[in-house]
Amino acid sequence: MTKTKHLRRATRVFVLLAFALSAAITFAVLRETRSEAGSARYYGSAAAINLTRPIVDIAAAPSGNGYWMVAGDGGVFTFGSAGFFGSTGHMSLRAPIVGMAPTHSGHGYWLVASDGGVFSFGDAHFYGSMGGRRLNRPIVGMAASRSGRGYWLVASDGGVFTFGDAHFRGSTGAIRLFRPIVGMAATHSGNGYWLVASDGGVFTFGDAHFWGSTGGRVLNAPVVGMATDPNSAGYWLVSQDGNLYAYGGARFLGSPGRHSTIHPVVSMAAARQGGYWLGTSDGGVYSATVSGELIVDPNLRPHTREQAMAEDMFERINAERAARGMKMLAWDSRLASIGTGWAVHMGQTNTFAHQNLGALFNDPSFRARYDAIRENIYNGSGTYADSGSAHVSFMNSDPHRETILTPGLQSAGIGAACINGRLWVTQEFGTYQGNPAPGPMAVPPRDPIVRPDMGGPSC
Repeated sequence: MTKTKHLRRATRVFVLLAFALSAAITFAVLRETRSEAGSARYYGSAAAINLTRPIVDIAAAPSGNGYWMVAGDGGVFTFGSAGFFGSTGHMSLRAPIVGMAPTHSGHGYWLVASDGGVFSFGDAHFYGSMGGRRLNRPIVGMAASRSGRGYWLVASDGGVFTFGDAHFRGSTGAIRLFRPIVGMAATHSGNGYWLVASDGGVFTFGDAHFWGSTGGRVLNAPVVGMATDPNSAGYWLVSQDGNLYAYGGARFLGSPGRHSTIHPVVSMAAARQGGYWLGTSDGGVYSATVSGELIVDPNLRPHTREQAMAEDMFERINAERAARGMKMLAWDSRLASIGTGWAVHMGQTNTFAHQNLGALFNDPSFRARYDAIRENIYNGSGTYADSGSAHVSFMNSDPHRETILTPGLQSAGIGAACINGRLWVTQEFGTYQGNPAPGPMAVPPRDPIVRPDMGGPSC
């Protein structure tokens, strides 16, 4: 039995419903392993913290024994030997923070916002910024000079801005790019730098050598960052879905791959003694040691069967979208919390109905973040109380499949509840403010369902 309900109002809210089906697969998480001493050890993460804004960057402490993570509001989180020297978390910023760079001593750092504003803490000196100046494109990252007495800023068009003793070696500002620049890294000598685009295209300047790229390849998810190997002539690129690409003398040491779907990777940093860390938007950390062991952040692993079901459904949704050449959705913890709360409510009241999504927009913080919301719900028991059955049921229903495959959606959060032997599921989909709300689309073809296997984590 399938029900469909549409609610349209000034806040552009959309909702949908679904019922059941069933059968058997296995859910896997990467095992947690020990790292060897001094090689990208796991020092903790911000994944267990209720973040106000997503993490946007991770930076390695120069000692190699720790790292910083910074959120979009400039909140700074320290782990291992990385010290706290201040943040913009308490400030009202004109533009979000997009990156950070530590000083040579490790006793300070800079934060940079998308408008080019630079904030210095600890022994990091302020050498200038692009704040208040007109930019053709927003700033997406920064790198410190070797001496620590200067820094570079890079914009999404590859325009490079230099301050202090950071010298200009060239840019892609005058080049027509296939994809925007997403980050940069300085050479060990400080006499050059690399720029990397979201398709993995790499551009070299100064004494930076070209070792390879993913430019021209079809990727399931965009490249989000790069890091240079401190012990060889080479570099790594990392994509949002956790795939790692190694070039030159940089060795592949492991990656989370599809297991990071629900915890999208946003940046990476290399450890001084070898190995690298990958930071996720929800504050998680994957640590790849020099011996090739991958340490999975225990805060990212599902602790309950309901969390395992939510992760499995989210991976299936993105698999369907990727197979059709669509942009993968980002996991949204706030939407997941809302979905979980409603799944529990349906189970406790034994009521299969949509929540009042319009009421969510009465919260100013919610209204400021989201432009549109869509919702799918599911109820199954017995052999249908599993994540695979829920997914197949949604994909076999025209309105629910339409929601899952709507191109304009950007994020999703899923809640599952096992109550009295029944599985209750709420899937929330959203677009963020500043982006056009997804309009109606023709019902997408059902076949092929790329994840037709029912079963999986179950009640």
